Amino acid sequence: MPRHQRDMIIALLVTISELVSIEHTLAQTTTYTVAELSAAAAAGQVPCRLNNLGDLAGRAGNSGMGKTQATIWSHGTLQPKLLGALPGGDYSSASAINDAGAVAGASNTGNSIVPFIWKPTAGLQRIPLLPGDKCGQGFGINKYGHVAGYSSGPNGARAFLWMPSAGVHNLGSLPGGSYSRAREVNDSDEVAGTSASPAGERAVLWTTAGNVRDLGVLPGDTSSEAIAINNASDVVGYSKGPGGLRAFLWTEATGMQNLGVLPGGNWSRALDINDLGYVVGSSASASGDHAFIWTKQTGMTDLNSAASTALSVVFIEAHAINYTGEILAMGKIIALPEHQDCAPAPPSSFLLIPTASQ
Repeated sequence: MPRHQRDMIIALLVTISELVSIEHTLAQTTTYTVAELSAAAAAGQVPCRLNNLGDLAGRAGNSGMGKTQATIWSHGTLQPKLLGALPGGDYSSASAINDAGAVAGASNTGNSIVPFIWKPTAGLQRIPLLPGDKCGQGFGINKYGHVAGYSSGPNGARAFLWMPSAGVHNLGSLPGGSYSRAREVNDSDEVAGTSASPAGERAVLWTTAGNVRDLGVLPGDTSSEAIAINNASDVVGYSKGPGGLRAFLWTEATGMQNLGVLPGGNWSRALDINDLGYVVGSSASASGDHAFIWTKQTGMTDLNSAASTALSVVFIEAHAINYTGEILAMGKIIALPEHQDCAPAPPSSFLLIPTASQ
């Protein structure tokens, strides 16, 4: 069978309009429906975050103009809506979306890339940079529309928190550190990110009291990065050292905890956590990179199953999870033996929607 015909068949097997059930075993059997968000007919769509309603945000190419723009996908139709760019610019990308549909990201303005917030009622709005800086990015947004990110210029990158009523605030760095980057903000305005320090990069938590807290590293490691935070102040990311990357969960009660790796693997990264404490990410395994979900009850579990293999799809990374357990994952098509000498198909994005537990 010619490869283009096979790709069309795969796209038809898992499409937005025709959902396929996949069973996955955690502590119990959870059935997911899986929607492919970037099939062959919609190449260039890259969602990266989702809210608790199932709306997604990321970027997509404008087929009419060939330009990439920040994009949202409504949970009702999963049809893309391009958000445009700031005046003078032709590129934008979204990094986060809250339950009100407000989006944070970055857009060019002709000579620089700057952070923005987009609201359904107000459109695209530029977020000011810190004094003296020339570019930046918005990475996280909470339910109040407060945006965390970084501003960059001659003095390097500096983490910020922006509020409509108070403007942009420099979150600072660890003592002796020369730069910092904020990645996510929760509804209490606590911010997770990374700061330089004399001992190396550190995952940090900026508290509402205005302090920057070093979350440390796993034993034997030399640096760490924080990627996400939930409303319980739990932080996830990865710790780095001679053994590679190791996913961590940090809580006030336990400190930094190693989440482990999938069987046969030697590295892992945690990329998101929901308010129930469920963590998703990517781990090496005996059969390559696989997406995982981690819970306190079950530990780390592979999101792939016999059913996903039957669909000729391997989920290689899970980069977002919401309160209802919907997971945004990246997957790739498994090449059939007769096509293994062909160039691999580019990764696609999938939305895994839990439908039942037994």
